[in-house]
Amino acid sequence: MMISNATRWPLAATVLLATAAQAYQPAGQFKTEEQAKKYCTNDVVVRVDLSTRRFYMKGHFLYPSVGSATFECRREALQEGNVPG
Repeated sequence: MMISNATRWPLAATVLLATAAQAYQPAGQFKTEEQAKKYCTNDVVVRVDLSTRRFYMKGHFLYPSVGSATFECRREALQEGNVPG
C-alpha cells in the first residue's frame, strides 16, 4: 500500500508536534529535584506550585505534595514573581 504525499505530511506534523509538546520544559523548570540540583549548583532548589505561584523549600510540609509543580532555583523562582509559601 502506498501513502500519498498529501497524507504523509499531516501525519508527520502531528507526530512531531505531539513529541515537542511532551518534551517542552521551560528553561530553569525541571520535572525532578535531581535535574534541578544539577542546574542550580550555587542556589537552593525549591518546588514551585504553578497554580498558586508559591514556592516551598525542602523540609516544608507541602514540598513533597504540591499539585502542578516544578523544581527550580530559588533565585529564578523569585525573579518569575513567585513568593515563598
